[in-house]
Amino acid sequence: MITGLVVPAVTVLGLWAWLTRSRAGAAARAVADLDRSELARTVTAVQQRLTELSGQLDTMSRDWEERDRRLTGQLNALLAMTERPNRFDLPVRDKPAARRPRRS
Repeated sequence: MITGLVVPAVTVLGLWAWLTRSRAGAAARAVADLDRSELARTVTAVQQRLTELSGQLDTMSRDWEERDRRLTGQLNALLAMTERPNRFDLPVRDKPAARRPRRS
């Protein structure tokens, strides 16, 4: 009974490993067949693209930092505006929110 399960499983695994090995060998042969100048051009193009993307990332980073500084300044200005009324230490009856409207 165990043999009926083990033998087909090992056979399938063996065939899969053989197929994978043969595919890897074909891929290695294909890479080896590429002309060295073509590989050099490809590497150069990739390097140029990486340099371009690095420049774009630096620009975006500077823009984000500037935006963050500007937003922090605006937030600090708003916080300062909300703290000003509290600095006067007005009694509760003198604060505008505590006043009751007069009825005529």
